[in-house]
Amino acid sequence: MEKFELRMEKAEARAEARAEKAEARAEKAEARVDAMEKRLDKRMDAITKLLRQGMQMLVKTDTRLAELADAQKELADAQKGLAESHKATERSLKALMDSLRTGRNGRR
Repeated sequence: MEKFELRMEKAEARAEARAEKAEARAEKAEARVDAMEKRLDKRMDAITKLLRQGMQMLVKTDTRLAELADAQKELADAQKGLAESHKATERSLKALMDSLRTGRNGRR
């Protein structure tokens, strides 16, 4: 029986050693997973921050684009007014030039 007990003790010792090694491997794997999760959390936070900044930039761009559209409309309206004023000035100048050509200074 003694041989059997010795073999059993050796087998149990080997099983315990294997179990300890497996436990150590599991702890290392868990540590790696935790580290990876931390890195992924940091990346997700950075991506979230980038998205927020991008959305803020879009809002600013949209606002600026609306301001530019309003300014362009005002400029177009001013240009129309200038064109009408220019036409009136041309008519007046033409009338002056015509009157100077005919020379009606008391003569017909």
